[in-house]
Amino acid sequence: MNRERLFEFLETCDPSTLLNLLSAAYDDMDHDQRRVVFGPLIKTQPPAQVDGEELLDEVEEFQRESLAGAYYAPFAINSKNWTHIPEETKEWFEDLGDLLQDSSQLTIQGDHLHAVTCFGVLYGLIDAMERGEKIVFGDEIGGWMIPGDEQQILAAYITSLAAVATPAEFAAVALPLIQRDWQSLSDQVYAAAVHVASESQRLHLEAKIQRLKARTKRPARNEP
Repeated sequence: MNRERLFEFLETCDPSTLLNLLSAAYDDMDHDQRRVVFGPLIKTQPPAQVDGEELLDEVEEFQRESLAGAYYAPFAINSKNWTHIPEETKEWFEDLGDLLQDSSQLTIQGDHLHAVTCFGVLYGLIDAMERGEKIVFGDEIGGWMIPGDEQQILAAYITSLAAVATPAEFAAVALPLIQRDWQSLSDQVYAAAVHVASESQRLHLEAKIQRLKARTKRPARNEP
């Protein structure tokens, strides 16, 4: 294909023709190609308003498809292909990242009830994936593959949770998120939880943390 002649022709095309070509090109690309070509452009776009009910419908549909194995694409792993990650696995993490980001936008908009519900479903799926349930396939997969800033996402989850949860509910949900953060040797989620929690929410959370320390003998943090 003559590149110069092609682009000379494209310069004469109307916008709708060019958009149709871009759409066809996008559909024909694999995950990595899309990120290289369109990723930098997407990062320049301001966040869009999110409808809580519509997002919850999308999240629940994503949950149904995930648990039904729609993204599960196993293959025979050997010494030559063990690093291969199926397109379906990449797509799952990409869709998950988008839904988490939209849930964070609900927090920004003050729609905390929908945000907490969406986050709860999505982190339930993450837990199931990390336990090894047949959601996605790969030799080395995990939460580290979620695109975006997970610390920011967790902070949004904690913020919305503090806005709508009882002290007992807040502690029950926040503690696993804090433990998840501890696995990366970080206390950022704990700090965010203490910052946004009411006094009664904080006391319930601290009580649960102290009981956890007693069971696991986890060293105490240097508190400020």
